[in-house]
Amino acid sequence: MERHLLLTMGGDGGESWNLRFVAGFFRNKSSLRLTLFYVVPDAYSSGLGEVILSDAQMRQGMEQLARARKWAVEHGFASENVEMRAVPRQFGVVRDIVEEAHKGLYDAVVSGRRYLGWLEQTYTTSVSRGLLGEEIAFPLWVCHQPEPDLSDVLLCVDGSGENLRMADHVGFMLSTPGAENHTVTLLHCREPENGAGRGAAGAHGPAGLPGMADAPLSGEEAIAAARDAVLANGVDESRVRVLMVHARDRTDRGDKAETILRVAEQGRFAVVAVGRRTALPDTLMRRMFGRSVSERLHDQVNRFSLWVSK
Repeated sequence: MERHLLLTMGGDGGESWNLRFVAGFFRNKSSLRLTLFYVVPDAYSSGLGEVILSDAQMRQGMEQLARARKWAVEHGFASENVEMRAVPRQFGVVRDIVEEAHKGLYDAVVSGRRYLGWLEQTYTTSVSRGLLGEEIAFPLWVCHQPEPDLSDVLLCVDGSGENLRMADHVGFMLSTPGAENHTVTLLHCREPENGAGRGAAGAHGPAGLPGMADAPLSGEEAIAAARDAVLANGVDESRVRVLMVHARDRTDRGDKAETILRVAEQGRFAVVAVGRRTALPDTLMRRMFGRSVSERLHDQVNRFSLWVSK
């Protein structure tokens, strides 16, 4: 079964980090299909439902896509598996990407992240950050300057339905032919005073993953459920490892994010994969004080790529 990825072009200043990541991460590209997607930003409306796009604007967009496609084919992708799509902006770049992703039923949306300083992160919203805040039904990958020799995945485990959907996605992507060199490490941050106990009684599986709990689980149960989700896709059990660490504060998102970042850096992981609960509105106060773990990880994406599932 092929894996179809939607790569958003232009969001990282033309560096195409997302394309570089996919090309380096998957050694065997025979089962990968790419759609290179560009939203032409300068379209305008002359009336209800009518979008005007000059020939020059479309030509520039297609030229950028053609360069990216040429690079992809030169780096091992079959030419018939790399499609180009340039569309005029209608609802805003982020919303247009979301519309295309839902309509096309892609296995993941892959976005590049350009570097932003702290003040710029606080007062502006990048395409990848904007996608994090949307209600999406697809996994999102955020990439920035990947290191080509890294290959392993750090899957952060908390037992939530969102997290188990990510475990299923990791297993699906790593069961592609030629991905046998990728290992998966299940990381669970054991919380003080609640590390071994059940967070809530009862369990029921999220849609499409029968038997997996979306209620809070103990650390051991959460790891077992995530492991089962990965293995169910055909990943050999010898490629799955477990790492449990202690968090200092069960309510401190910054502490959990720092723990994940430390493990990712020390273990030289290519990917950090997390589940993300429904996002709150993207406001200035939230960016400064109320960021989630996935948002904190997004702002630190550098050597690893961040995979997020809701």
